Amino acid sequence: MFDGDPQSTSFFTASASDDPQIRQNFYLQYSIIDLGINYPVNRVRFFPRLGQDNANIEQILADMAPPRLTLDDIGVQDFSDNWLPWFEVAVASSVLNFATHCTLTTPRSPWFQNVSRTVPCSDPRLTNIRTDRENLDVVVDLRFASQPLQWIGFRPLDPIQNWEIAEFQVFGEGHVPRATYITAVLDFGEPMAWGKIRWRGQHDSDAAIVIRTRSGSNPDPNLYWLPTSIAGESKQVSRQEYERGDIRDRLTTLDEEHWSFWSPPYAWDAGLANPTQDASAWIDGTPVQSPGPSRYLQLEIRVDSDPRQTVRLQNLEIQFDLPSAARVVGEVWPLDVAREERTTFTYSVLPTLEGNQGFDRIEVFTLTRADSVRSVRVDGVELIDEHPPEILADRIIVGFPRLQGGADSFKLIEIEFDATVVRYGTQFQSWVYDSDGGGVKQLVEAGDATLNFPGNTLGVRTDGLGEALLSLVSASPNPFTPNDDGINDQTTFNFRIHELSAPRSLTVDIHDLSGRRVRRLDRQSVIRGLSGDGIEAPMWDGMDDHRRRVPPGAYLYRIKLDTDDAPETHAGVVMVAY
Repeated sequence: MFDGDPQSTSFFTASASDDPQIRQNFYLQYSIIDLGINYPVNRVRFFPRLGQDNANIEQILADMAPPRLTLDDIGVQDFSDNWLPWFEVAVASSVLNFATHCTLTTPRSPWFQNVSRTVPCSDPRLTNIRTDRENLDVVVDLRFASQPLQWIGFRPLDPIQNWEIAEFQVFGEGHVPRATYITAVLDFGEPMAWGKIRWRGQHDSDAAIVIRTRSGSNPDPNLYWLPTSIAGESKQVSRQEYERGDIRDRLTTLDEEHWSFWSPPYAWDAGLANPTQDASAWIDGTPVQSPGPSRYLQLEIRVDSDPRQTVRLQNLEIQFDLPSAARVVGEVWPLDVAREERTTFTYSVLPTLEGNQGFDRIEVFTLTRADSVRSVRVDGVELIDEHPPEILADRIIVGFPRLQGGADSFKLIEIEFDATVVRYGTQFQSWVYDSDGGGVKQLVEAGDATLNFPGNTLGVRTDGLGEALLSLVSASPNPFTPNDDGINDQTTFNFRIHELSAPRSLTVDIHDLSGRRVRRLDRQSVIRGLSGDGIEAPMWDGMDDHRRRVPPGAYLYRIKLDTDDAPETHAGVVMVAY
């Protein structure tokens, strides 16, 4: 019934028994189709073997809706007389949580039931879509409204003639609600440092994609368990023993000693390849968050769609190279800071170098622009005057004479800088690399880099967790005088943004006192910090949407920040004077 060959069949002989119980048991049981997950299904079709010696075969094939069979698809001998005149088709979605196999049935998740041939559906958990005791169609083609379905049940209804099904076909239209792909464990032959990850594809607005990685030092990320004779206890077993065990009792856990947990999801826009840039330069992409060096890597990709919107991933690339160090650990201090206040941080990095391994740069991600770098020390020697640091919008880069395996191994690197933390749990991630452009930037992992501080982590905590994401909103100057005299001709909307981990849309609307909107400023994507610090501060020049100067008076402004839940808005008043 499911082999894709219309010349093979499942054939059933009508029972000659007059015993109703025998007829019910043999004929009224469901054939169960498990699609594994919900698919958007809207059609079911089945038919017996069709043959070229049927006088009406060309008309039968012409009447079939696409996809049609052709004369080349069928055999010579025809068995159309074995069509099924009495049948029932019923369906269910995955929310009913049927047991996936009859041997796995439990009271809470039972297998399918056979109740009685006198009821419309032998299992009340199924929804009947068609019952027919007068079918005359050789090719049965059932159409219904598209709905998410995992289970399709089919049963004959007390047939009085021989019948067969050559093909039972299920059709759908659209995308599955969720698809998860996990790669095989990728073996790179020796420990590698992970650089960037990037991809190409299309992302519909109402769909979502999660891309994660994990790395390890052995070829299997799982530990395998089976129960012991003592209730509630399990023992670790080999994979071979696990696969021989009862499927109902098997359990796997992550081998935390040799494998990392799945990384945080990579932002789609951050990893999207830029076709205007030289691909070999790896200017685009986003850093791999899984620790290295490691020999093994695995990826998980999950796509959440609706029937019409999805994500299409065309390809995915990972940059890797031999490591700059056998291991690099780092930590930051202090761990508890006041949000929105400048704090002096000490960032400590301790490398383990072997052979020709080495580096001369450290890049520290600060999320917002650091105010200053106070000190750069290697083994207590101050180097900031010889190697001035570089302060960028969201990171700092410090340099020093190249450290190399041997005498330079385990030399402590300390960076003191002033920065403002605007998000609870900010991670000061960092990378080491050579300034000559060779190799990849190697991620620094959190660990015990120095005895001076007890943190052993790269994350900091702030007060105000759960407070407003948008704060310190103001318009300046206020009032302003948009008369083209070059003085206070426009007002700037200032604000601070907290706690964002992905880009969000921000909109500023201007209304008159009657509530009529007179101007919408350009929407922009924001992710962090202060207006003016990685964010273009919205400005209003006193013009309406039709580029006409507004009359003097009071105007209401409303700033809206889109979030995962309800949008967050802040309102205020700005005065226009001439």
